[in-house]
Amino acid sequence: MDSKKIIKAIQEVLPTDPDSWKILGFFNTKQEILSFGNDSKILGRLFEVIIQPYLKQAAQKLGYTLGESSSQTVYPDFWFITPKNRLIAIDIKSTYRKGKNGKIGFTLGGYGSFLRNNTKNIYRTYSDYDLHLIIGFVYTRTSNPTKGVSTVQAMSTIVPPYKNVQLFVQEKYKIGGQKKGSGNTNNIGTLTTTNINDFIEGNGYFAALGKDAFEDYWRHYPLYTDNAATKKSLYTNLEEYFSWLDRKGSHKKSTELKSIYDKWKLNPRSRKIH
Repeated sequence: MDSKKIIKAIQEVLPTDPDSWKILGFFNTKQEILSFGNDSKILGRLFEVIIQPYLKQAAQKLGYTLGESSSQTVYPDFWFITPKNRLIAIDIKSTYRKGKNGKIGFTLGGYGSFLRNNTKNIYRTYSDYDLHLIIGFVYTRTSNPTKGVSTVQAMSTIVPPYKNVQLFVQEKYKIGGQKKGSGNTNNIGTLTTTNINDFIEGNGYFAALGKDAFEDYWRHYPLYTDNAATKKSLYTNLEEYFSWLDRKGSHKKSTELKSIYDKWKLNPRSRKIH
């Protein structure tokens, strides 16, 4: 499957005007505008709503059908169905720039469900998918957003809770990290960087190591519910993963992946990725 063609088709229908991603609030029946604050879950859902018609355009352009999840717990958020009845996953992720340097990082969903059980928490089955894409929104939180209720007449004075929206479309494995994305959960983390181009270009560890390595790594990564002995027998980073492969007897695979990883680390751009 030509991932570059599909990514390009999505990119070509996305608006370039930053105001296209700006939402001021919710309307009620009194024609009042209610602010929604900077809750990241609410903003994430809003980005899903905004992007849906553009994904529909991209699907039509490619000759695909667009599907949409009816549950927040079922992967993915959207999918394309090809004429051969194969699937392309499209998950929408969002995060805000953190700290003075504007550090960027996401979570990419769970690794304890469909990666290990082909049918768990997923539309159809994992093996039905030929491609897994992430559309990521990055924004800056506004320091003094408008709060409460505003009138339609005052719309031009409303300050939304976010600004400076940038986004990317990339294959999931190419931005995957080697650490969990959050504490007591089984969420895959991404690379972390101050440069969104690392996401746009897919400069992560697994872009070099490959999709199969990404899936194998996270398919066996310790679950937060695993006991101490199980966790100790596994790994929490790539160096430990290579050692784990050796212990399993996969010496050739370990040597090949470690060699690729060592070369990847020599790239000046890679040194800024964590």
